[in-house]
Amino acid sequence: MNASAPGTASQSTAILRLLVDARGAWVPLPEIMACAAQYNARLFELRRLGFHIENRTERDDTGVVRSWYRLINSPVQQPAKSEAPKPNTDDWYTATTGKPRPSLDRENLFLFDIAGVR
Repeated sequence: MNASAPGTASQSTAILRLLVDARGAWVPLPEIMACAAQYNARLFELRRLGFHIENRTERDDTGVVRSWYRLINSPVQQPAKSEAPKPNTDDWYTATTGKPRPSLDRENLFLFDIAGVR
């Protein structure tokens, strides 16, 4: 989940657990708001992760608007890709890319020809 601010992942997780436990049934907004005051941001994060969350809004005879949410499906988990083991090294470039660091041409480090520049 997104860890942009402390607690956002746990709030998204709580909302997702609520929707999963409902098993496709509609969950009223007050129950979701009990998990996170910024429920819209957390629902947006879950949708960006691939969860299909539907919402429904109705106005009753007195004019009160009520909202519900439900989880339609969840993202398909991709099998983990097996990566070739990277060489054990202290060099960050080699550790990250698995390739030896390219050698530098120390004679041509400048972006322009310095022979005529004073």
